[in-house]
Order: sequence, then C-alpha cells, then structure tokens
Amino acid sequence: MKNLTRILVPVDSSAGADRAVTLAASLAQATGAVLDVLHVSYFDADTDDEQESWLPASIAGPVGRVGQEALERARKYVPASVTAVYHRRTGIPAEEILGFAAEKQAGLIVIGCRGLGVVEGFLLGSVSQEIVERATVSVVVAR
Repeated sequence: MKNLTRILVPVDSSAGADRAVTLAASLAQATGAVLDVLHVSYFDADTDDEQESWLPASIAGPVGRVGQEALERARKYVPASVTAVYHRRTGIPAEEILGFAAEKQAGLIVIGCRGLGVVEGFLLGSVSQEIVERATVSVVVAR
C-alpha cells in the first residue's frame, strides 16, 4: 500500500458508524493520515433551486440537525492527536461518498455496516456494499 495520507469515514449516527470512526481514527493515528469524516443526507433546504425550498421546515430543519448531530457524535471517537476534518454533503450517499473519496484522494475508506443478513441486505440494498463494489481504493468494513 502506498503512503496513506487521507482516510475517509462516512457517518450516519449508527453503532456501525461509531465502530468505523473508532477504527479509522486508530488507523489515522498510526499512519499520521488526515481523517475526513463525512455525513451525507439525501436532501436539505438547499436541494432545489426555488426561491423558497419545497421542503417544509419540519423536514429540512431536522435533516440539517441530524447531519450536525452525526458529525458531533463522530467527534467523540476521534482523539485530539488525530487531524480530522468534518464535512457534509447532500445527495445519494454512495455516489457522494465515492465522489468525495476521489476529490480528496482518499487512500482508504472505512465504513460501518448495518449488520443485515444476506437476504435483508439484498432486499434493502446497502451503502457499504455499494462502496465495497465500486470504490477504486481499499475499503475496510467495520463490524
């Protein structure tokens, strides 16, 4: 593996994401890599181009708050000795994660899993599965 300088860890306030942040922070600490913590939401108040958002405040407000809470939750698992940068994006999670990884030239993606069985994972789909299949860099799935 080439010199690891950036590690991407997507977060969503789940236990799987907590495990992923813990592992990614440990790897960043050991390698001196920058840790990019990313939360992706499907939509927010700025999703459309209208003067007024088509999303009611009761939805757009909580989405923004949920994203901020996901990043704050992740901060608890990152030691002060690790250089971490926190990001938010809007869009289809797998697409945004892969695009972000390419943009920042991440050398590794560490992602949590939901712990679904084979049938449930197939029926419901899985962001982590799509990342594993489509990423152009190494991917570690934290269980």
